Amino acid sequence: MSTKKITMTLSWDTEADAGYIDTSQRSPGQSVARSIPIHDQDSRLYGTLDLAADGTLLGIELIGVSKLLPGTNT
Repeated sequence: MSTKKITMTLSWDTEADAGYIDTSQRSPGQSVARSIPIHDQDSRLYGTLDLAADGTLLGIELIGVSKLLPGTNT
């Protein structure tokens, strides 16, 4: 089994209370081809997984960050 380190960055729009985890795997010119919604068992939307055309995970959008991540309450 091999492992690969990926640097991720979290940006947070406090006004929208939305965050984005960028996986830094985007090649030049590569864009989001598909977004998959992330829901809980009650169908509440928590965010989306953003994928490139080849299926590479480019980023994760989080809705309601202040409720999901510790230390982000304002």
